[in-house]
Amino acid sequence: MKRTSLVLTATVAAGLLSAGTASATDWTMSYLPVPYGTVQVVATDGAGSYAGHSEYGLLTWSGGTVQNHGIPAGHDRVETVDENASGSILTNGYAISTRTYRSFVFENGGFQLLGKVPNYAQTRVVGMNDRGDVVGSVHNDPRFGSWAALWPADDRAHPVLLDSPPLLRPVDIDHDGTILMQEQFGGTWLWKDGVARQLVLPEGVREARALAIRDGKVLADVQGGARLWTAYDTSVPVPDSMTAVSLNRSGTVTGCLRTPDFSTIPAVWSPGGAVETLPAPSPGCGALVGENGEVMGSVRDDSSPNHKPVVWRRG
Repeated sequence: MKRTSLVLTATVAAGLLSAGTASATDWTMSYLPVPYGTVQVVATDGAGSYAGHSEYGLLTWSGGTVQNHGIPAGHDRVETVDENASGSILTNGYAISTRTYRSFVFENGGFQLLGKVPNYAQTRVVGMNDRGDVVGSVHNDPRFGSWAALWPADDRAHPVLLDSPPLLRPVDIDHDGTILMQEQFGGTWLWKDGVARQLVLPEGVREARALAIRDGKVLADVQGGARLWTAYDTSVPVPDSMTAVSLNRSGTVTGCLRTPDFSTIPAVWSPGGAVETLPAPSPGCGALVGENGEVMGSVRDDSSPNHKPVVWRRG
């Protein structure tokens, strides 16, 4: 499971810390080992393993160790996009010599190239579900637009160009195949089996920014803060103007809050409960929440320009 890529050098905008926010005293924090380079950790299998990348290749974390799997042959860099419950990792690669983007699934110890849509030279993927379906976009010259495509789990060599409306771009894919899509300067949509349904926005709100979908629940930003949809026409605000970054199947959301002195505090929230702040030695933010309830994020490192990746576990 992925969520919005949290660059470990990024500054995160967030809401002010509320007096009613609970301190999560039953959580503990540990650091992830970091190899040389600028590191991004962007995905999890939901069971304690993580995936990301640096300028030197695809990175995975498991059992307290980190491993570098390199870069796909013929390419100059790799960007991790997503990971599913089986540990398959979705990536985009870029070749400088041809100025071409291609996409891969890393599984069984190697990079498996995804097929091209006929007549389109480039692919950029954005999400993968637990059964292995992949969604993304294809294009030739990006100045003239891109089109949504699906790589079915049972035939990734033959992607399908979707007949979704042209102004919608894919953002994520749910485990049942529902594709979360974003309209430019507009609303957020759910697309499945040729039918598109727009999320019903709060009264007076005209735009939304899609973040993630899990088991029918959708996380999106709107004017006034993030909201969680439990159905296309039913949503609740994420409390305390918390900056929301990721959610899991149960609807638990992670992100951060801003304090009165404008630093950030990692936070987690579950529907029906209070926002809990997570223990941290310095400002930081949550980036991923797994199905096992672990929260991965980063905290500021005063000795360098980078943030350090960390994991919070309850108990």
